Amino acid sequence: MEETVVITNEDLKIFCRLQAPDEGKIQRVVLGVHGLGGSTEDDIQRGIVEEMALFGAATIRFDFPAHGESPMGSEALTLHNCVQSLTTVADYAMGRFPQAEDLCIFASGFGAYVTLIALQEHMLEDLPARIKLVIQTPSVRMDETLLAMGGLSRETFWAMDRVTFRTKRPFYVTYSFYEELREHSVLCAYPIPILILQGQEDAFIRMEDIRFFQQLNERAKLVIIPGASHRFLEPGAWDMVLDLTRDWFEFEQVLLSDWF
Repeated sequence: MEETVVITNEDLKIFCRLQAPDEGKIQRVVLGVHGLGGSTEDDIQRGIVEEMALFGAATIRFDFPAHGESPMGSEALTLHNCVQSLTTVADYAMGRFPQAEDLCIFASGFGAYVTLIALQEHMLEDLPARIKLVIQTPSVRMDETLLAMGGLSRETFWAMDRVTFRTKRPFYVTYSFYEELREHSVLCAYPIPILILQGQEDAFIRMEDIRFFQQLNERAKLVIIPGASHRFLEPGAWDMVLDLTRDWFEFEQVLLSDWF
């Protein structure tokens, strides 16, 4: 059964959806981290946690500030607050399920960027569990992705100061948030194995940036999903994401290499 959990940390009020098996020792907790403009109700996030729950994992997905059920205004959408939300939920997960051996993170787009920032700043390294990471369409150059999503140039954004994004819950993004993104690069090496799932036809993220990120990380595995766009809506693409993610969280391997 799904449970609504509200976690507070300083000025943050983080709305989460939690599912856990009724019986047995929980060895794995899966965090779903949505992208910019997403929420806990995204099909991607719901699909991942429902799939992982079938294999006995506890799952938690949560809303970033200014997203989903978050009551805070868009002025709360800062990189600091998003990273703080992720690390707060990760701490809660380990406290709620202290016997868990693996903390598995499935992060999309902006959520992948936030997760990499948290790793880069060593904000997840003290958790008493192995971290296993899958990043789907990771925005490794998030400042450029933001401009592409809004159809903006940097000069136009500066002149406007803020831009409204028309998603399920409209929110505005400030130019200062964009400057935060410009100041924080995630193009570096990370100490854990990472599975990268990238759509072949992604219109927002350049393949050369993804390949460069992989080159920086010898333990990263890149799988390019044929014909898939940014949201993996094409027939068969999502089934491949589920299978690849499950195998990575279970075995830290890609077992479907014969598909490619």
